[in-house]
Amino acid sequence: MIGKATLGSYAKGLIEYCYYDKHVSAKMRQSLDEQEVRGELVYIQNLGIKMQADGKLDLDYLIKQFNRNHMQNTNLKKFMWHQSFSFAPGEKPGNETIAEISTEFAKEFGFEQNQMLVFKHEDTSNVHFHIVANRINFNGQNTSKHFHNYARTGEFCRRMEQRLELIQAPEMRINKRLGLENVLTDMQHLKLKSSVDQLLNTAASINELKAKLLTQGYKTYVGRGIAFYHMRKNIKIKGSDLGRSYSLAAIEKRLARNIGIGIKEELQQQQKRQKKQGLGI
Repeated sequence: MIGKATLGSYAKGLIEYCYYDKHVSAKMRQSLDEQEVRGELVYIQNLGIKMQADGKLDLDYLIKQFNRNHMQNTNLKKFMWHQSFSFAPGEKPGNETIAEISTEFAKEFGFEQNQMLVFKHEDTSNVHFHIVANRINFNGQNTSKHFHNYARTGEFCRRMEQRLELIQAPEMRINKRLGLENVLTDMQHLKLKSSVDQLLNTAASINELKAKLLTQGYKTYVGRGIAFYHMRKNIKIKGSDLGRSYSLAAIEKRLARNIGIGIKEELQQQQKRQKKQGLGI
């Protein structure tokens, strides 16, 4: 997940950008009725909404609320906060996940009691969403914490990735040993996760999983944790980078479950054989 923050002083332009199709021509933009919607409203906080007769959001009603609250502190010119978060290609978290990320963002960045809208976009290869927030609360105070935005956003993304088992974004992943950006791609993570999931359905031990992964080009290293090395592409991926379900402890738990299922199935087969022998079949 990748995050980016900007500040602005124009609620109308920002909200219209997040809701309507950005490719609509300037001439068409003159008529709200002709604009196509691209943003799905997935979360709203401390705002009222109205719908138009055509089923679209009444953006003027939302914009007026933002501007009215700005009147309590006109000294803060850039009162609008625009935060975007983009997921890895192929990753499509549901609206509940996006809402959870948004509420956690509000708590951490000082918007818990402020006006806020969240729009989801699916018009690119990366599902992404935009948070539109008022930096001023209902008491006229600027509650936003905007210092060191890039670093704080990166740390926030890492925590959400771990908590919600999302793919870690390569643009914000730092190789601590070399001090350089890691060149792993999101698609390689997705491919490895798919391989591990598929093989875990049949493997009964770590060694069996290692052998199966080796046939797909991965060496598996097990120590205090687990890591996978793609021999052809010279890439190393830690299990924890794939999500909590791919840590060594989680994988061992899944393998133990396979053993339990295998024992149960074997017992059932033995009972069937004994039953047939007893009947003389």
